[in-house]
Amino acid sequence: MKPPASAIAAALLFITAPSAGRAATFLVHPGGENKVSFTSRAAMERFEGKTSRLEGSIVVDPATVGDSATVHFEVDLASLDTGIAKRNQHMREAHLETATYPKAVFDGVAIRPGSGALSSGKPVTLDVEGTFTLHGVAHRIQLTVVAAYKQSGKEDRIEFQTAFPVALADYRISRPQFLFLKLADVQQVRVRGVAVASP
Repeated sequence: MKPPASAIAAALLFITAPSAGRAATFLVHPGGENKVSFTSRAAMERFEGKTSRLEGSIVVDPATVGDSATVHFEVDLASLDTGIAKRNQHMREAHLETATYPKAVFDGVAIRPGSGALSSGKPVTLDVEGTFTLHGVAHRIQLTVVAAYKQSGKEDRIEFQTAFPVALADYRISRPQFLFLKLADVQQVRVRGVAVASP
């Protein structure tokens, strides 16, 4: 005998609905509060590039972060803006080659032992590990992430931020000779974003 449709619907709701002790999906949409920026500090020039074109997802059980988290983030590199159109063109064409490598991607994530639960409204520092891919080169990196899980009547969300260095040589990003003294060997990258619970 087939189970009634109401029983099937209830079972599906139980499987897919976020609840205590169960991983939920949080989505990062481009724009809004999301920001990715880098700072280049070279001998001849200091400048910042930034974009809000960050998107992706976090799948996590806030109560047991260390056992449940996986993430996927993508940044649209062609949208990075340094405030000067000509510099943007050089950066995209000569350095990042965005026509061939349009995105930077962070995948994975292993939460190291000692990272605990995301308590509602309380920032927590997490030690995470994942694969960062830039300019067609992938490296395993370790990050310190500050995250806060916020629950409200409208939406549950995870606010997060991190910062890490990116050495151009590690990702085979060239520095044209005429810009040699204007582009730092290491760029300081900062990420701040919001992931909202998927309905």
